[in-house]
Amino acid sequence: MRQRLVRAGVRKGFGWAALVVVLSLLSISRAQATTWDRIARQLRLLERVGVEALVARDCPEGLLGAFHEGKRALLMCGNNLPDDPSYVWVVLAHESAHVMQFCKGGELMPTALLKRGMNEARLHRPEVFHELQLYHSSQHHVEAEARLVQALPPNQVEALFRKHCAHQLGR
Repeated sequence: MRQRLVRAGVRKGFGWAALVVVLSLLSISRAQATTWDRIARQLRLLERVGVEALVARDCPEGLLGAFHEGKRALLMCGNNLPDDPSYVWVVLAHESAHVMQFCKGGELMPTALLKRGMNEARLHRPEVFHELQLYHSSQHHVEAEARLVQALPPNQVEALFRKHCAHQLGR
């Protein structure tokens, strides 16, 4: 993963809460991303809302990324991600969805809309939401939203980010 895009330096044992992305999410749909420049553009948006992007080289096996609200930090696990922008983009888009939820102060979409999106996604990839069972039921909605967002084209992810974090983009 390109070191120039995000600062390295997360120490081992850092408490990253339960917002874990497991390796199986890579099988969802590597959204038509992308280039390192497109990733850098999303990272600049994150920075504008006060979220620091970090790369760790010592994440536990299976952890690809996480967002920690209290620290306003987005973690990308360089030791578990291939040096391929399409893989990196999926994780960045997923974690950006959690930042959007943080900016909005809650869920991005009503339950009925989320269910429709999940049903549509399952038609093409039945296993797409299988790993939700790894999360507490109170996290299912936000994790399902993040999985829908990560499958969107980069321009749509950016548009959603600007919509939900608009009030913080001036930072």
